[in-house]
Amino acid sequence: MVEYGRKLKVLIVDDTPENIQVLMETLKDQYTIVAAINGEKALKLAVAEPRPDLILLDIMMPGMDGYEVCRRLKADEQVQHIPIIFVTAKTEVEDETQGFELGAMDYITKPFSIPVVRARVKAHLELKILRDLEASQRAKLETVLGMLNSELAEAADYVKFLLPQPITEGPVMADWRFVPSTTLGGDSLGYHWLDEDSLAVYLIDVCGHGVGAALHSVSVLNVLRSRNLPNVDFRRPEQVLASLNAVFPMDEHRDMYFTMWYGVYNRLSRLLTYASGGHPPALLIEDMPGKGSEIRELRTPNLFLGALEGIDFKYDELEIKPAARLYVFSDGVYEIMNENGVWWELDGLKAYLGDSGDRDKSTMDDLWSHVRQIAGSENLEDDFSVLEIRIP
Repeated sequence: MVEYGRKLKVLIVDDTPENIQVLMETLKDQYTIVAAINGEKALKLAVAEPRPDLILLDIMMPGMDGYEVCRRLKADEQVQHIPIIFVTAKTEVEDETQGFELGAMDYITKPFSIPVVRARVKAHLELKILRDLEASQRAKLETVLGMLNSELAEAADYVKFLLPQPITEGPVMADWRFVPSTTLGGDSLGYHWLDEDSLAVYLIDVCGHGVGAALHSVSVLNVLRSRNLPNVDFRRPEQVLASLNAVFPMDEHRDMYFTMWYGVYNRLSRLLTYASGGHPPALLIEDMPGKGSEIRELRTPNLFLGALEGIDFKYDELEIKPAARLYVFSDGVYEIMNENGVWWELDGLKAYLGDSGDRDKSTMDDLWSHVRQIAGSENLEDDFSVLEIRIP
């Protein structure tokens, strides 16, 4: 690689001193010149610091000819990038072809044309400078990208750290899967006990992906986790959505909006109170003895959050029968296209969850595996985010 601020260095290799002299006189005013009269000496000078920026290499030399010198130079990672111009009396097409196949950049025929020598040396050195500059910039870019990827991975770990632990025993059991389509996605989810009887369940889907969407989603998630909304009863979903809509207007957050499903289950009354804003319906699956399963879509006709100020949000509630499962998810869970271009969609998800096997264990791993099988890929186009709440 060229070290800027120094004279470019040219190595001349020729077994005829007169030829070396002519080339040195031609180039010495512009470049630092070193010379070798045989292949062995040329190989030593090629690796000496500072290394040559270009090599003028005679083909016909006793002992090790120019072809062999070229072959060895191109096999050495330290110097294989140095451009080589063959200087030769050979003009047959086969000779030139052999040289190019070995990695030579050009040919200069004897007897020398001084203007041609100068022009070709200048052209190939300028090309080398450009290649070195590109390699340097690429190395810097790779370093920056490595740092950025490391920081993104840390941010992704932080997002996952905010997500709740599965609940494996008690009056309610809960599990989830969160697989962003990129390092950082726009979804987040959670659940926590508001008091000893009331469990809040929520899922947020911010428009877009990447750092901005992830930060916005985490901000909403942290507000919910800390219950940092003044004058809001977090057991009232319509109040929660109305307050979030006021706190996160899209015109103050780079035009980002989000959809959301928020519900509160009371384990004593078995009432589920819920509200959604522009979000896919949650699915409530209740076992009906002797009749299989009943699937209900739970959503309320509210606009997505951040769009308009001062609007009211509607809520709904229902009593949950024993042996029920509640699924809350983003649209990335069911908007899946298979390899034939056919969409799976919400009806496919409902049918799968309604028929899923053991009611006493989480279905999250099986669902994630099933969706990847449909998509025919380990990577989905959108974030895969889903909560499962099992209520005995």
